[in-house]
Amino acid sequence: MRRDRLAVAVGTVLFLDALRVFLPSLITLFGRAGSTDPALMGAFALAWFLLPLPFVPLARRIGPAAPAAAAAMAAGRLALQATDGGGPQLYVSAATVGAGAVWLVCTAMASTSDGRLRGREVVVGVVAAIAATAVVHTLLGTTDLVWWPTPVAWGPVAAGAALLLLLLFGVRGADTEPAQPVPPRAWLVLGPLLFLTGLYTANPAVGRALAESPLGAAAVATGSVLSVALALRPRLLGRSRWVAPAVLLAALVWLALPGGTPPDASGVPSVAALVAGQCALAACAGWAVLPRPERASAALTGLAAASGLLLFVVLVFAFYSAYDLYVPNAYVPFAALVPLVFAVLPRTREAERAGGGREERGGRLRRRGLAVAAGAGALTLAATALYPPSQPPAPAADRPGDGLRVAAYNVRMGFGMDGRFSVPEQAEALRGLAPDAVVLSEVDRGWLLNGGHDGLAGLARGLGMNAYWGPADGPLWGDAVLTALPVTRQERHPLTPSGPTGAQALEVTVDWNGTEVTVVSTHVQPADYGFGEETSRRQLRDVAEVARGARERGGPVVVAGDLNIEPDDPAWSILTEHGMRDAFGGVRPFPTLPGQAGSDQQIDHVLHSADLVPSDPANPDVPHSDHRPVAVTLTPAD
Repeated sequence: MRRDRLAVAVGTVLFLDALRVFLPSLITLFGRAGSTDPALMGAFALAWFLLPLPFVPLARRIGPAAPAAAAAMAAGRLALQATDGGGPQLYVSAATVGAGAVWLVCTAMASTSDGRLRGREVVVGVVAAIAATAVVHTLLGTTDLVWWPTPVAWGPVAAGAALLLLLLFGVRGADTEPAQPVPPRAWLVLGPLLFLTGLYTANPAVGRALAESPLGAAAVATGSVLSVALALRPRLLGRSRWVAPAVLLAALVWLALPGGTPPDASGVPSVAALVAGQCALAACAGWAVLPRPERASAALTGLAAASGLLLFVVLVFAFYSAYDLYVPNAYVPFAALVPLVFAVLPRTREAERAGGGREERGGRLRRRGLAVAAGAGALTLAATALYPPSQPPAPAADRPGDGLRVAAYNVRMGFGMDGRFSVPEQAEALRGLAPDAVVLSEVDRGWLLNGGHDGLAGLARGLGMNAYWGPADGPLWGDAVLTALPVTRQERHPLTPSGPTGAQALEVTVDWNGTEVTVVSTHVQPADYGFGEETSRRQLRDVAEVARGARERGGPVVVAGDLNIEPDDPAWSILTEHGMRDAFGGVRPFPTLPGQAGSDQQIDHVLHSADLVPSDPANPDVPHSDHRPVAVTLTPAD
């Protein structure tokens, strides 16, 4: 690999590492999971991506800026590994992202005047970094190195920072090739490229969730590796530059269809759409940066690159703030295609012929590159499909009784009160409760905003249980049931629309010592989310009807989850009038929010039918989410 391309790839890996910490820190620490005005959060995020703009007028004297920003980014990434959540994590990750944005924009500007850098290689390096990140993310079970509480994680982080600095002080282009600047508008691809790869096409957690198998993540990682060849040789996808946008559009349409993703359809076509979309996206980037004879302006190049990064922030917030603003967001991935197509638009015939001539003269290199890409893809598929993503789960604690032990936990996207990724700690807290069945709320299976983790897979591995998924808003957000008991039936029920992330009720019937018990997992949205108290009451009625239907089929019924009401709320009668009883009714107060002195608020519940008797309630005060886990043992009534 060329040294300029490798330098950009290593630097972009560090940038993406910081970005996947900054975004969830923005939500959990600065935004406090939705309690901060979305406009204020957007302004805070945007400020760090505005840092490159003052450097644009200094284009002619930009030489030392890129290495200095890269050194700051490398130092920030090392510091980020040493943070332990809270304010240091938020501000170190933000500063590292800001330094990375400055470095990337200054590198783009330097490519117009410095013969040691080539604009095309910069964009190819970004695609290569996305592929490398997808592979590492897959090998680590979709968890980033920054969240690994082990000294071993320092090795690759320090090596990456050191390699970047070594490469930056010794980048050389090929002596036989003249400078080949790319058109300034080509740099607009940075926004759609970073957004769509993080949202869907190069996100292994999305592939894992859609396929309900680690092979889905392996396929996404493999597609990401193969896409590097398309960035280098976009004509591999088709002779016309319109083929790549058309394939990408088709992939996004499939992923956006309500029936295009599980549980309504097989995950195989959806994973295939991710792979095809990633290859098409990389080919779009490759078409955009084909060189042209005329010289490019450094100032326009910097402005376009900075605009591309700002576009990334706008797309992210347009997509995810829609949940708080109660507006549709399905259009956002398609809106990302507009600047992408603008960058890919055909230029003059002379430039087109020049680019095509270089492609033809590189026939031998193209064939060799294709063989290397195929080999790398095969190795990636083998490595990511066979490598164990985590250690075997620790054994559960001794059970406190002979009944059915049920736990409920709102896991807050897998992040603790300190803003750190806490899925391993959440699994450990649940193991201590020795549950037979676990009901989970606010489960994230790959949202870019939360760092792109499959929290459900991590909790299932940590507990040694099977996962049953209830998507509430799209295929990546919802509720779940974990259990090692045999499951005889499962069914999903949408609830009355309310709140920023939808609502559903998931029925899972388990075989417990020869008795079929139906566990209903749900997350009722609070009345103050803008839809009014009546909508929240309708959701409770929906849940009560689901429980009634389960009782009519026979066998005990359990309803559990974050109901966002307290037992003295008038709406509580909706559940009790349908025959459900409070498993914690004899324990008052029974707070379910952590670390709040003097607060007795109880909004997480386990309810049961009259043929069960509760005992051994537990609500350990642990800070691994903004809720406590709760548990109770249920035994047959005499």
